[in-house]
This record gives sequence, C-alpha cells and structure tokens, in this order.
Amino acid sequence: MNDVTQTVEELVIRRLKAGDAEEPADLDTPLTDRGVDSLAIAALIVDIERTFGVRFRSDLITHDTFASVRTVAAAVRDLTEAGTDSAVTPRPGDDA
Repeated sequence: MNDVTQTVEELVIRRLKAGDAEEPADLDTPLTDRGVDSLAIAALIVDIERTFGVRFRSDLITHDTFASVRTVAAAVRDLTEAGTDSAVTPRPGDDA
C-alpha cells in the first residue's frame, strides 16, 4: 500500500470510528458497505483537502470517485500530481 492509499484508509477509519465500529475491509470494499454515508463523505473530502493540500472540483465529487479507498486514493494521486493544472484548485489561504 502506498503512502496516499494508506493515508486515505486512515482517514476513512477515523471517520468510521466517529460513528459505528468498522469491520475489516480491503481497499476495494465499497465505502457504503463500510458504513460511509453522504455526511461522512463530505467530512472525508474536507479531511483529504486539508491533509493533501488539494481541492476537489465539484465534477470529481461523484459516486465513482468515492466508491472505495482505492478509487479515492487514485483521485487524490491525480490531484496531487496535477500540481497547478486545472485539475486542482489551491485551497484559500494555503499560500499564506
């Protein structure tokens, strides 16, 4: 497991611990099967944006992007590798 995937997994687990206990899952287990609901996804997006210094465009906030830890980690890698490309928008105040 690479660093991005591991960090995303840790963020998902942290969100789940705030709610129900999590059962063991692999990277491809649907987040909905792990008990992640729309509110947890919203909180996860904030966690990811803060942790990685990226910002999800609204067109990236889809069921496909947030299907599993693996799909979320892939999106985060794309955002972090994009740097200043149009795929990522810097968070306000990040350059301060």
